[in-house]
Amino acid sequence: MVFSKISTRNDLADFLDIKRKDLAYILFIRKVDNYYDTFDIPKKNGGVRHICASQGQLKILQKKLSSALSKYVDEVRKKNNIKINISHAFEKNRDIISNAEVHKNKRIIISLDLNNYFDSFHIGRIIGFFEKNKYFQCSHEVAVTIAQIACFHNHLPQGAPTSPIITNLISQIFDYKILKISKKYHLDYTRYADDLTFSTNEKRMYEKKNRDLFLDEISATVINSGFNLNVKKTRIVFNNSRQIVTGLVVNRKLNVPRDYFKKTRAMFHSFYKTGTYEDQDEIKNGYAALEGRFSFIDRTERHNNELSKFNHEKNVKHDMYNLSLREREYRNFLFYITFINNDKPLLFTEGHTDIIYIKAALKNLHIFYPKLISKENDNFVYKVRFFNRTAKMNYFFGISQHGADTMSNLYSIFFKGKKNKNNLSKYFLDKEAVSSSCPVLFIFDNETKKKEG
Repeated sequence: MVFSKISTRNDLADFLDIKRKDLAYILFIRKVDNYYDTFDIPKKNGGVRHICASQGQLKILQKKLSSALSKYVDEVRKKNNIKINISHAFEKNRDIISNAEVHKNKRIIISLDLNNYFDSFHIGRIIGFFEKNKYFQCSHEVAVTIAQIACFHNHLPQGAPTSPIITNLISQIFDYKILKISKKYHLDYTRYADDLTFSTNEKRMYEKKNRDLFLDEISATVINSGFNLNVKKTRIVFNNSRQIVTGLVVNRKLNVPRDYFKKTRAMFHSFYKTGTYEDQDEIKNGYAALEGRFSFIDRTERHNNELSKFNHEKNVKHDMYNLSLREREYRNFLFYITFINNDKPLLFTEGHTDIIYIKAALKNLHIFYPKLISKENDNFVYKVRFFNRTAKMNYFFGISQHGADTMSNLYSIFFKGKKNKNNLSKYFLDKEAVSSSCPVLFIFDNETKKKEG
């Protein structure tokens, strides 16, 4: 469906597969501003981020609109051979790693920050974009309806499903203007939401007068494009100092800052010793924040591993026996939360089909095994966990998708081996780590070897 052919609010409701009366109720009776929950979350570098999270019917509607816009934009880009190389936030196959990679191993990095980025997209700006953009050319009624669905207090809220794609769409013209200036001064440019990053190996940018000219042009363009710079966050960093782009060190290869890793490791040590850890001045006892930090670190490790394979370095091997220090810490964390301090008994089977059969049997016999399964409001609630064989678990523990051999190897190496340095069960036992009373059960098929002949 071409958006220019959607002429009325009712047409848009039909297109988004929502009842016309429900759309009218959200917009005009209950009204969108009453569907939001607002709260603040702390930033890593201090201060708070104001989040406005949509709820209920509005959130469902916004997800449908976001999905429709994403699908349409993908079709437009494919049809017109449009490649997005500037924006790395809220884009498929792009993230902080792809953003930082552009600026790796550069002499000079200049970082700028747009102030109150989401608030810069007011309702009039959104209406104007969807009316005038050549790929949308929406009717005024449809453009207004899209803006009404997406806005909170007449601005795009940070926390609604529609905000990321709409900010990227409207920011495209801004990106092209900034890119033109960047090329003039021979700088590479990327944007990650409100973070603008420029880098170069040009020696002339060592001269302050050239940098000042560049920054003056950028500042003027930012203001003329309806944004404002947060001058306090402007950074110019040379390669004789630590250069950080979207949280990653980029001086040579991409890396998480050493102090971030050391902090994460200290948090984990506290977690398995006491069951709690400190994160941003809060004492926490769940492992979600820790898992997020370790996943962030692991993403950069995997990125560098893939590059080493691509560059055909000699003797490159990445598996459970050849892990970096940071990967070993993540492996230890995964082992601990999976096998040592699990909140439910863990069933470890040979394959996915075994889980299907066990679940079916438990459902059929749930009355006789209340300690394993219960039925609440026609829904079954398992009181055991089933081990999920993933690529991550295969990489760190050598657990392939099927078969008993990998289960035996896991037990022999990580549970039983007395002399093996990877015996993590003994490692946490020696550390007197907090553990649960929930067992880990290895379930093998009862198979006998067939006689030949």
